[in-house]
Amino acid sequence: MAELTKADRQRWQAEEDASTMARYQEILGDKARMNRAIKVAKQQADDLTKRANALKNVGSTKPSSNRRSK
Repeated sequence: MAELTKADRQRWQAEEDASTMARYQEILGDKARMNRAIKVAKQQADDLTKRANALKNVGSTKPSSNRRSK
């Protein structure tokens, strides 16, 4: 399989970006859709915050000096 050239990658990226921008405009034009997206984004942010806090708690745990031997 042939590798993509830099120009090919840039073309693909531009096409994806144009598609993303078009979808964004569609979402902005549909108030109900926009509100649903905002609600889900807030929930995802809350979930990520909970996960980050859990990881911080793990990171602040002192390592155990007692290891069980087999």
